[in-house]
Amino acid sequence: MTCKLDPVRINRNDDKPVRLTRDMGDTFNATVILFCPVQEYYLRMWYIYPVPYVGAVPDWTKPMQKPPVKVDRSATVLTILPYSFTWGVYLFNFSVVVRTRDPRVPGQKDSDSIYVVIFRRPLNAVISGPSNITINFTDGVTLNGNKSSDPEETDPLEKERLKFLWYCTTNPKDYDGQKITVISKEVCLPEQVDLKWTWASGPILTLSPETLQGGRVYFFRLVIQKTGRSAFADATLRVLQGEPVASISCIENCDQVLVLSERFSLSLDCTGCTAGRDVYRWSILTSSGQEVPFDWTGQTSTGQHGAYVSIKAFAFWSFKEDKFWISLNAATWSGVTLVLRYPFIIHHVPITIDCKIVPEKGISFITQFVVICTHFKHKNIVLTYKIIVPEVHGFGEISSVKENNFGSILYLGKNSTSPPSFLPVGVLDSHYALNIIAQAYNTSLGAFSQVNLYATVRPPSDVKSSTTVLEELSNFTTGPNSSLSALLQQQDFLNASYLIYVVASVMNSMKTDTSLQADKIKLREHLFNQTLILPINTLVNISQVVMTITKLTEKTSEISAFSQKLATVRTWQASQALQDSHQRDKSISSEQIESVCTGILTTLSNILKLLVHYEVFEEPFHVVESLADTVLAVKVPENETTALRTSNFKMHVKKTEKWNVTKFFSTQKHCQNCFYPTLNVNSVASLPANAPISTMFCEFADDPFPWLNHGENILTQVVGFRMTGVEVTGDVIEMPPDAVEVYLIRKNLSFGTFNLTVGPSSEPYAADESLAKTTGAFSFVVDSAEGRDVLIHILTDVSVLFTVSVYAGREITPKSFMTSYLVPHKIPPIANESDLFDPECPVKEARVVCLPAALVQVIAQRTDSSECTIAVVLQAPRFVINPNNKLVRISVFSTECLDMLGIQSDWREDTCVVGEKTTWQRVHCMCKNPRRAKRQLDIIKQANLRLRTHYLTANVIVVPNPVDLRVEAVKNVTQNPVTLFTVLLIMLLYLILAFWALHRDETDQYLREHVIVLLDNDPDDNVCYLVTVFTGSRCGSGTRANVFIQLHGTEVSSFFIIFYGLTYGFEKSTAWLFASFCAFTQSVFLVQPSKVILVSGYRTRRAKYCKNLSWIGNSRFTEIKLHNIRKDPEEMDRRHRYVMELRNSRMYQPLTQDEITIFKRKKRIKRRAFLFLSYILTHFIFLALLLSLVAVLRPTDSFYYNQFIRDQFSVDLAGVARLEDIYQWLNRVLLPLLHNDPNPTFFPDSSSKILGLPLMRQLRAQPGEITCLPAKKFVAGSLKGEIRCHPEYGIDPEDTKNYSGSWNRVSKRDTDQTAGGFTYRPPEKRWAYSSYGLLHTYGSGGYAFYFFPAEQQFNSTLRLSKLQKGHWLDEKTWSVIVELTTFNADISLLCSVSVIFEVSQLGVVNTSLHAHSFSLAHFNRKYSADSAENYLYLAIFIFFLAYTVDEVYVITQERTAYVQSVYNLLNFALKCIFTLWIVLFFRKHFLAISVVRAYLSNPEDFIPFHAVAQVDYTMRVILGFLVFLTILKTLRYSRVFYDVRLAQRAIQIALPGICHMALVVSVYFFVFMAFGYLVFGQHEWNYSDMIHATQTIFSYCVSAFKNTEFFNNRVLGVLFLSSFLLVMICILINLFQAVILSAYEEMKQPVYEEPSEEAEAMTYLCHRLRSAFCCLCFKPRAEDEPRFFINMVYGQPEKKSRRYLGLKTRNINGKKMVYLVV
Repeated sequence: MTCKLDPVRINRNDDKPVRLTRDMGDTFNATVILFCPVQEYYLRMWYIYPVPYVGAVPDWTKPMQKPPVKVDRSATVLTILPYSFTWGVYLFNFSVVVRTRDPRVPGQKDSDSIYVVIFRRPLNAVISGPSNITINFTDGVTLNGNKSSDPEETDPLEKERLKFLWYCTTNPKDYDGQKITVISKEVCLPEQVDLKWTWASGPILTLSPETLQGGRVYFFRLVIQKTGRSAFADATLRVLQGEPVASISCIENCDQVLVLSERFSLSLDCTGCTAGRDVYRWSILTSSGQEVPFDWTGQTSTGQHGAYVSIKAFAFWSFKEDKFWISLNAATWSGVTLVLRYPFIIHHVPITIDCKIVPEKGISFITQFVVICTHFKHKNIVLTYKIIVPEVHGFGEISSVKENNFGSILYLGKNSTSPPSFLPVGVLDSHYALNIIAQAYNTSLGAFSQVNLYATVRPPSDVKSSTTVLEELSNFTTGPNSSLSALLQQQDFLNASYLIYVVASVMNSMKTDTSLQADKIKLREHLFNQTLILPINTLVNISQVVMTITKLTEKTSEISAFSQKLATVRTWQASQALQDSHQRDKSISSEQIESVCTGILTTLSNILKLLVHYEVFEEPFHVVESLADTVLAVKVPENETTALRTSNFKMHVKKTEKWNVTKFFSTQKHCQNCFYPTLNVNSVASLPANAPISTMFCEFADDPFPWLNHGENILTQVVGFRMTGVEVTGDVIEMPPDAVEVYLIRKNLSFGTFNLTVGPSSEPYAADESLAKTTGAFSFVVDSAEGRDVLIHILTDVSVLFTVSVYAGREITPKSFMTSYLVPHKIPPIANESDLFDPECPVKEARVVCLPAALVQVIAQRTDSSECTIAVVLQAPRFVINPNNKLVRISVFSTECLDMLGIQSDWREDTCVVGEKTTWQRVHCMCKNPRRAKRQLDIIKQANLRLRTHYLTANVIVVPNPVDLRVEAVKNVTQNPVTLFTVLLIMLLYLILAFWALHRDETDQYLREHVIVLLDNDPDDNVCYLVTVFTGSRCGSGTRANVFIQLHGTEVSSFFIIFYGLTYGFEKSTAWLFASFCAFTQSVFLVQPSKVILVSGYRTRRAKYCKNLSWIGNSRFTEIKLHNIRKDPEEMDRRHRYVMELRNSRMYQPLTQDEITIFKRKKRIKRRAFLFLSYILTHFIFLALLLSLVAVLRPTDSFYYNQFIRDQFSVDLAGVARLEDIYQWLNRVLLPLLHNDPNPTFFPDSSSKILGLPLMRQLRAQPGEITCLPAKKFVAGSLKGEIRCHPEYGIDPEDTKNYSGSWNRVSKRDTDQTAGGFTYRPPEKRWAYSSYGLLHTYGSGGYAFYFFPAEQQFNSTLRLSKLQKGHWLDEKTWSVIVELTTFNADISLLCSVSVIFEVSQLGVVNTSLHAHSFSLAHFNRKYSADSAENYLYLAIFIFFLAYTVDEVYVITQERTAYVQSVYNLLNFALKCIFTLWIVLFFRKHFLAISVVRAYLSNPEDFIPFHAVAQVDYTMRVILGFLVFLTILKTLRYSRVFYDVRLAQRAIQIALPGICHMALVVSVYFFVFMAFGYLVFGQHEWNYSDMIHATQTIFSYCVSAFKNTEFFNNRVLGVLFLSSFLLVMICILINLFQAVILSAYEEMKQPVYEEPSEEAEAMTYLCHRLRSAFCCLCFKPRAEDEPRFFINMVYGQPEKKSRRYLGLKTRNINGKKMVYLVV
């Protein structure tokens, strides 16, 4: 009987997986054929397994439980219902199992499986409407993707789960099927980073009119995404061109003939243009249409690519007379390119005047001065003369005014001579020098000329008393009969205002006198009142009033409250009148307006200094707004930001178009108090996108509102801003920005920070060093009731990851732990999540840990007090070995932003919030939509405020008294090992010395009562002697006995100080130990010896004799009894015999003379050995210091830096042979090096910065012809006169005059760095230096030409072209020198560069390049490297002092014998060179300080670092000699070796022969040198001059034969070289060597026999060293020195030499000794 089961199979068409969607169902049938009559159990079961992919093997033990399927009764049919399975892959398994009743018949089982994939249908992306769309430029369009769908979803909210992405490109190739080249340059809008259209995130993309550029085709793609699926749809959009209408309008300087001394401003008026999208390019064309090169960056304030252009005054000064066109090429966004032109004419009417002032010196208000001008050309032109006294000292500055001539007008009229007038007092800092400007102009012709005059005007108080001066001033200005009243009655307002100005000047120059203070205040108040009478209807009158008010407010201590209000009101009236004048009269230039505004600015600054806390004074802030409006009224949009600066007030004004406000301010960098407004272009519908928006941002150094609260906590500057716009109708409206971000710079940064002690963590770690930690801890107390966030700023240069743990209370325990932060180096801290509080905090800045107010509240709840203590622990990977409090500083503070619109009763705290960039150095404030704060607007309406400036500041509350927990108490004594062990050692020594002192007291007491019986006393002796030693009765008498000194302490409070030292860290402990050691040393070696000397000297003022001494003391020595001196007779007899034998022995005999000599010699050797050791150690320490100094000077870095500089400047330098080539080299090589547009003032591709201005100067001969007499034999018979020669430098006089534009016109006044004249720069007196050329050495003077690296290269090219056209280089030129200095911060090296072009007498230009790199010493100890360098210099200076004292001592001891020693002379030369180096070092240091200060005070000038470089070069040369002599001195200590002594002695003996041979060699050397120079000098470079000939012969002597072709005469060349080889090399040089070798052989035996002090000292030292080594190693001491050592030190005798044996005579120790060698 069998049981048979056919293979089970799930019926299917093929073996592929079944693919279904979720909304589909399916049925599976399984076929089972079974024949089993004895079946007992028959199982048919479906199993379903989820698998990750088709073909994956499931876990057969984990099928799906209760799968969502239906199975029929037969279990062979399985039905899948729709939406029953989720998406994925499933394995359907059908299994059959059969068991039989008969155990002999085996059961059967089988199964079959099929994979079922439930997949998603693809998404459907649809853009409604046609796929190709064409629109006009002024039309909008909408792309609708709402019909896109997911076929799998039936939920109506399915579209909300779809993700819509829009892309746009102008190149259809960026779409390749489903692949999109997202990173592409073919974007549709310039602001797109890639093809993604980020402005649309939903199914609908709406394009406003004029969004896309006209005349182009755009390809849009909609991509929808969901659960890994995506689909796309495309649409093509064609935008047609627009039809713009445009023209150029003139804003300033609009006459047909341009006024060259005024600004020239134009604007584009365009209908149909798109603001912010159009591309503009301005250019200047000649009448023939050619473009003129022009410096658009330097000569305009708007640049070349804007809708407005403003060209600076005098920008066309170098243009020739002709008609020109301003051309504008506008590529509009509508797709049309416009070309517009505006004509103008340049006409030069030169005016040359010469003026002088008589007298040139005088006293203000006493001397009357007259200015006399002479007009040289164009006598028929009627000129207007204006004499101005400019005020520049301490005046405010406006950045757009480059040359401010604003001042009080002394005279204005047609007469060329001014009436006699008083002058104000000159500037005290300039020795009362006063500048006067004389101007002559004719506005109808655009002619203008100006001359600067100088006079010395002293105050009248120098010759009169202050009382008298004040009375005279009062008489001139008060009363109906005064001069001022008369001028006002005559309506001579010009002279009346000038008189008030002069009076104010005299009052300001008077010294403060309390007795006259009231009268001065009264007089000044009267003068303020008189200014109200002066009219302000014209620019001249306004200028006079402003200048008068400015001068009156200069001395704030003499201004009353009433005067302050008068000055403020009058200043505001002048500002308003200035605006009205500009609106009425467009001929008034903007630069004139801004010049007057400098006076208003200065007056405002003076008034702000008078604000007090007890009085509200609003008027100055009206002046602030009026001044900003006045300056902005003359600005064109997109002009440079104009800065108005005084010592206590700054204002920045900017006018820009509405569309560009946010973009422009967001790019501002390098600002102190930064201002970033955000303005929506659609915020005000009445203002188009191109409407000009005026922005004012002001900064107050001091609190301008001292009467408000929060004054003590305002630790930042107060700033204010205002934005206004101009509508089409011309009305000005306020434009509050939508949002404002302001960065407020902190004041007094040193306040509120403390140094945190960090050190190694005391926690145990594994042996792995990487697990070691550095920790620091501190605590502070904060009031939680204030509800502020607490900020902790970690200030450190260490770039490690800190972990900051916060604990509640002072104790650092696990129970008190609250939270922790990870504080990386450059990203904001990361807070750990906590269930106790919300860790969210607004501040997110690197190294700034923000403890939110919620955390402070939780800590306060634990302590049940509003004031809670917080402990903070910092932990980082180990970066210190010992505790250190110099690396990490901590600031704990809270801050809040305060704002105020206009002037209100107090600052507001609810409008602006603290921003995420807040740090200890600055506060970040964010004001969201300030114009929509309803509550604030209501308050403003109620107050009816006229001020519209929004003021901001920050309230900074510094957490007081933080405690550094590492130094608060002793937590672990192992952290202070130095102090701990020092205290323990002192205590131990104290106990030992105490017991020793007690023992010594007992011993002394015993000795006082007993007699010590010497061992060698004869027992038969019975007489005792009392010996008293009396050293003498005179000062200086003494004894050779040993002296013991016992030190007694005086304080017990020191014990407690030492214990208090346990709270120190390791560094302070070390410092404490050093200080204690110094105090101990000072007491022992200075204080106590001084006491002994003074007391002894006082006591020895009278002679003392034995009879004067008191021989009776407390101890009665004569009464002491001898105890136990009686012994047994036999013992006494034995002792007696022993003593007698001992006394007869050699021990008790006097020393012989030989023994005394030996002892003295041993003592002398010992002394010499220790002296030798100290000298050699000192020498090598000094040599090590010198070598360290050489390393500090970094000659290798200097070499490579010099090489780099030479490579930069030597390009094409060899090709310069004529004067014209110099210009080519300057343009091709020098200018590209100096002008680096991406990084101005830096060399291209280098970190070398140019310091100051590079200087090119010319040295030339005086004009005139130079005559010289020719040789008679070259003169023709008809030529009997003289011929002309080129002037020679050093012989003919140098030209030093100033020239105006050419060498034919002498100028009587100086010209500045940028003027067109040729100005002679006199040689430097304070920083003198020389320039070394190939032909001559030149001074530092010459005709100067400056390069300006900060400007564009085009500017320098134009100026060089002008020089070339003016024939700056001609036949009178001697040399041209280009000089500059660079600084490389990476290697901290400066390099002074000089390129010298010299004109030889032959007319050829010789070039030479000099570059010297050097460093400057840093004497601050901020960095460890600088500190080590400082210690090195200090050690060298200490050695210098020690060497000097030692050398002076040696000279005084040896006197005339000093000069007889070669060693002394070498020492003296070394010390002299050392002294010279020290002098040069200090010379360089102080010279560098003065030069650096000059650079910092005036970086826009040539700074002669070359003077420092030359001192540094000399110092390096001297250092080379010093190192050479120091190393040479080492030979003195190497005399311990026999071979060295032999070589020295051989040279000494052979010296006469060496001198003789040297004389012979020198003669022959000169013969060959002269022969080569005379025979080959005209044709061979090696012999072209005596120096080259000398170098060549020297090279021959060392067998370096090069360039020996002798093309001119090869026969003579061969003979010349042959004779040289025979005579010099084969004979003379070999003879020279033979002389030395013979002396060397001859002196071997004598040197061996002569004693050597150095050898004996070295032998003694080595013997002591060997003894100490044997003692330490417990080895027996060797009796003799090694043979190798003996041979090395003493040498070996020549036993076979005839000199070795026989009777010898030697001078030993100054005595002639005779001895026999056998």
